[in-house]
Amino acid sequence: MMALLRIGIGLALIGLVLWLRGGTGDVSHALEAAGWTTIAAASAYHLISVTMCGTAWRSLMKDPPRRATTSFIFARWVRDAVGQLLPLLPLGGEVAGARVVATRGVPGTEAAALTIVDITAEVLSQAAFSLIGVVLWLRLDPAGGLLGPAGIGIALSVLMLGGLILAQKLGIVRLLERLADKIMPAAWRQPGLSAPIHDRILVLYTHRRRFARATLIHLAAWIVSTGEAWIILRMIGHPLPITDVIALESVVYAIRNAAFLVPGALGVQEGAYMLVGAALGLPSEAALAVSLIKRGREVTLGIPALLSWQWLSHRRSRAEAANPAE
Repeated sequence: MMALLRIGIGLALIGLVLWLRGGTGDVSHALEAAGWTTIAAASAYHLISVTMCGTAWRSLMKDPPRRATTSFIFARWVRDAVGQLLPLLPLGGEVAGARVVATRGVPGTEAAALTIVDITAEVLSQAAFSLIGVVLWLRLDPAGGLLGPAGIGIALSVLMLGGLILAQKLGIVRLLERLADKIMPAAWRQPGLSAPIHDRILVLYTHRRRFARATLIHLAAWIVSTGEAWIILRMIGHPLPITDVIALESVVYAIRNAAFLVPGALGVQEGAYMLVGAALGLPSEAALAVSLIKRGREVTLGIPALLSWQWLSHRRSRAEAANPAE
């Protein structure tokens, strides 16, 4: 019931923004101009940021197992797919990603701790990305008339970072442990590593150089990911300078991530693109088309990720059944 309520809120937000912006305009024309070629281009480009995020996650480890980089990139692909296409389970994407890592040579407790610390590094990098957005909004309007969107972006990023730190202190780790016990007990409990997840997180935070490196890689991934919207806008006939696109995305990403209670940020993302895009002179139909094309990219990349994950899980289960542990 709560999930349906959140979806209803998202749809209501779409309707409200469309009403405020005077309708969708010729969205169908923009999508026709885009076609499947644009979705394919966006999907191919998005794999760059997925690779960078997986690399940032892996960089938190001191002694990663063999082929760790490939494993973490695949885990990030699955993590995003579950979070975007199956968003009704709280922390579902994060738990799924840790599950993948835990089946590829990383102890389960370590996988969970790495996931929490990686989320923190990513949110911290988003706050820095929002600061870059503030600088670009000031460049667009030195008088400060456009600082409203920038202020929203930085405020939401700081709130998300503070909320994440508070959540870690108040028990998000215990929630992950309970989810793990219910969903993936075999992967979570690994012999020879009895330290609680919380203790492992504290140890990971003491390695400041690795945490800083992961944060910087995530920041680079945020910046690189804006190229996706730049490509889409060019292909639908509404090009913007890359600095304008970075300013736009710095706010949209912050709004979307802050709306984690709405499954898939349904309606929130669309509304953010239309309202923030308007400040840059972007027609509402073009802004909405960018969001819808990104939704298409999520499906295009997400379905193969989910199918690959299920196939590998099935193969692993069959192998364990054929060779039970002594």
